[in-house]
Amino acid sequence: MVILVAMPPYLRYLRRRGMVVDDVHKTPPTKVPSPIGPVLLAGVIAGEAVAYLGFHSLVFVAMIGVAVIAFAIGLVDDLYVMGGKTKPLLLLLTGVPLALSVFSPESLYEPSLAFPLLGRTAEHFLIYTVLLLVAFPIVANAFNMMDSFNGELSWFTLLSSMALLFGVVLRTAYTSWNGTGKVAATLPLLAVAVGFLVFNRYPSRGFDGDSGALMLGALFAALAITDGVEIAAIVAIVPAVLNSFYTLWSVRGFVERRRMAARPTIIGSDGMLYAAPGKSAPNTLVRLILLAGPLTEEDLVKSVAILTAVGCLLSAGISIMTWVF
Repeated sequence: MVILVAMPPYLRYLRRRGMVVDDVHKTPPTKVPSPIGPVLLAGVIAGEAVAYLGFHSLVFVAMIGVAVIAFAIGLVDDLYVMGGKTKPLLLLLTGVPLALSVFSPESLYEPSLAFPLLGRTAEHFLIYTVLLLVAFPIVANAFNMMDSFNGELSWFTLLSSMALLFGVVLRTAYTSWNGTGKVAATLPLLAVAVGFLVFNRYPSRGFDGDSGALMLGALFAALAITDGVEIAAIVAIVPAVLNSFYTLWSVRGFVERRRMAARPTIIGSDGMLYAAPGKSAPNTLVRLILLAGPLTEEDLVKSVAILTAVGCLLSAGISIMTWVF
């Protein structure tokens, strides 16, 4: 509700201030307000604050902390464009609110992993906490790299957050774990994803920018860790993980996408999207899809959404095998 009410006047404000970017996948390019990350953050804070009033758990405070830190890093990148290596290093800070919970009466995560059919590993606080901190830049950047086309990230966030919620609901229902509060903490991400989709779907009325994409990715990672559904969560975002791997491998490391030598796609005279030719073009997921033939932007985003849906169905299967059997 916060997003649906606040977004229209905020979009008008961005236009008045000239804070618009080119939608480069249109012919000719159109101007779209950006970043709308501040409104997405407001939606997250409002949702987690309401949940806190009902459950009074530190998990909601931690989720707000994670979201704010990731948003701040992304906003700096939106305004000044950080280097490709600086941003991942700073994103390590987003896991600090969870890591600090060990010093509170309410630890927010279990230092072990639950595998389907095999059960939970032994607890090892040091190893798990290191992996926890490293997970945040990986997942946040994976979300950010899925933010290239109208509706791509909003559909991806909506579907993956549904898979995440399904996993934590199953764990709550089929085990002795008291996860009602964790379910409540996950709902704001799903609600924000719905509101985001309303304004980001084709043709987009607003772009989230790095501030929004990094915040959504970091929040997803934080919820997967506190919910204890890490394996299912990883499976749900496999398209984003593969996209990151393909991109980093093809460009030989961390390179800010706005500074890449070539684009992965080109627009033809017919308005269709084609895979960019040449070895210098990064091998993103969408480029690999377009190697099979050109697509409109809408159809391309649908293809990515279908791949995401398949990953989420596999994630649901993982959740069932982990918590039901």
